[in-house]
Amino acid sequence: MDSSLHRVFVTGTGSFLPGQPITNDRIDDVLGRLDDAPPRVLGFIRNVGPRMLEGSGIDFRHFAVDPESRRLTHSVSGLAEAAARRALAAAGRQPEDIELLIVSCPNYDCSTPPTSALLQERLGIERCAEMEIHSNCSGLGKAAQVAYDALRLGRYRNALIVLPQLSSVYLRAAYFNQAEANKTQAALRYILADGSGAVLFEAAERGFTGARPREVLGAYVESVGGKMTPAMTAGGGVADLLEAAPLTKTVFDRGRHHLDQDFAAVSRYAGVFLLEGTRRMLDALHVDPRSIDHFVFSIPTMQLYEQNCPQFAERLFVTPQSMQFRARKTGYCGGASVLIHFDDMVRGGELQSGQLAVLHSVESSKWMTAGFLVRA
Repeated sequence: MDSSLHRVFVTGTGSFLPGQPITNDRIDDVLGRLDDAPPRVLGFIRNVGPRMLEGSGIDFRHFAVDPESRRLTHSVSGLAEAAARRALAAAGRQPEDIELLIVSCPNYDCSTPPTSALLQERLGIERCAEMEIHSNCSGLGKAAQVAYDALRLGRYRNALIVLPQLSSVYLRAAYFNQAEANKTQAALRYILADGSGAVLFEAAERGFTGARPREVLGAYVESVGGKMTPAMTAGGGVADLLEAAPLTKTVFDRGRHHLDQDFAAVSRYAGVFLLEGTRRMLDALHVDPRSIDHFVFSIPTMQLYEQNCPQFAERLFVTPQSMQFRARKTGYCGGASVLIHFDDMVRGGELQSGQLAVLHSVESSKWMTAGFLVRA
């Protein structure tokens, strides 16, 4: 290892799941029912929804929604704050110790100022560098790469990375123009959940050669979607506001603001791209996949997990112990799931000294994968 560069370590992890666990039979009650949706959507909710939930492998999930009023209980920065404080406490650090604050999220509290600056204010940090990365599942790897490189070069001594996932913004009945809802938009209410995760990176002194737990060995980011159609979309941005007209109403009337996903494309490509991205990351870091003890992936359902296990076993040599389906008790929180699961592993003692863990995600919005590698 080049002694002119700093080594980087994970010194604290944290996660947060809002509210009480929600069982599958209570999802529609908490989010509000889509009673005014088209008949084909109502038929899907009535007939396919229960089977979809039964086979998902998820028993509980969390929503930042008051089940009585259906008002959001947290903003994006509020979700982020809860996980960030837990990571700081685990590391024995105070908010004012932070030099670089990175927030990665698919949605945000305001178009401006950035959510990273709002989180800075919530944490009471008077002065720090802050960055917001607008991304979904691949945001963890993107934030990790920025932080890792900056700490290696000595630009900062530490970096707090936070991923909040506030899916319920898109899922509550109040958000929908129900007359324009389709089956896949309704189905996402049975897949996504709310939660946040955080991790603190710290740089060792230059030339440090001793042993410390949870060293970051590298990060990797790639997009393979340059010639592919987006498989997850949510409108309402500038692209929907180009015409000279009362466009916010037009966006709502056409349901352009709805969160949508191409489930067929996800089934066809997500596992393939996650595998290939992980393999290329390990190749770039010169790590034999057979040496990996834990693959921590953001896998939304048991069906996708079981569908992709054979090819992962063949090409990455994974076992049922090294690649587990971890969303059963937490729900699927997008890229935040990886940090939520990692926090559970660290606090529960599952990640043991000397073991290697890959944290990696695939994002279907425009087909990106990203992650980082840790040695305990």
